[in-house]
Parts: sequence; C-alpha cells; structure tokens
Amino acid sequence: MQQKKVKSLMEDYKQFAFTLLSVSAFLYIGSIIPDHGLGTGQKTMMMFATCGFLAGAFFCVKRSLKYKKQLDEMEES
Repeated sequence: MQQKKVKSLMEDYKQFAFTLLSVSAFLYIGSIIPDHGLGTGQKTMMMFATCGFLAGAFFCVKRSLKYKKQLDEMEES
C-alpha cells in the first residue's frame, strides 16, 4: 500500500513538472515573438511568469526524485 502511494506521488510530480515546463515554454515563445500590441510591462510580466513556472517545474522534479529514491529504498528492504 505504501509503495503504491509513493509511486503515485512520484508519477504525479513528474506530470506536474512536464506541464509546468510546457506552459513556461509557451509563455517564453509568446514573450519573444515580436508583437506591437504588447507593452514592456506585459513582456516583463510574461518573463516573470515564465521564471515562476520554471521554478515550479524544478521543484516538482526534485520532489519526484525524492519519491523515486524513497521507492527504491522501500523495494530494497
């Protein structure tokens, strides 16, 4: 039961990381494509949002690796 929960958490965090990375890529592409309608403030906000999503993805990858290590330890015992 415990192994199932840890494996589920590991996979969930992997999926969260991939989703956050995808969203940050779309925001980055949107901020670098030249558009005359966007102001400097909007581009700055998009870049901050991109950095935020990348930080979230990094956090999720770290958590996923933590749960993977925990799962490996459980399987060894």
